[in-house]
Amino acid sequence: EKKGIMFIGMGISGGEEGARNGPSLMPGGPRKAYDLIEPIIMKCAAKAGDPEEPCTGYCGPIGAGNYVKMVHNGIEYGDMQLIG
Repeated sequence: EKKGIMFIGMGISGGEEGARNGPSLMPGGPRKAYDLIEPIIMKCAAKAGDPEEPCTGYCGPIGAGNYVKMVHNGIEYGDMQLIG
């Protein structure tokens, strides 16, 4: 950050549907970095609800977005085990 370089880690979910219609984005990193990219990811993310809102939001400090994605995968794989 001293050199003006900031990093965002981002969990991404959506598969083929996300590739066509926009993914769910789970960014984590410095809030200052998120604020810089927020307009871009709001436009790129899938939209849901009524009224439609982007499927994204600030998840917290570095690693938080990847942690949210990990929990998402755990729930999804648990569901698949129940179905199987």
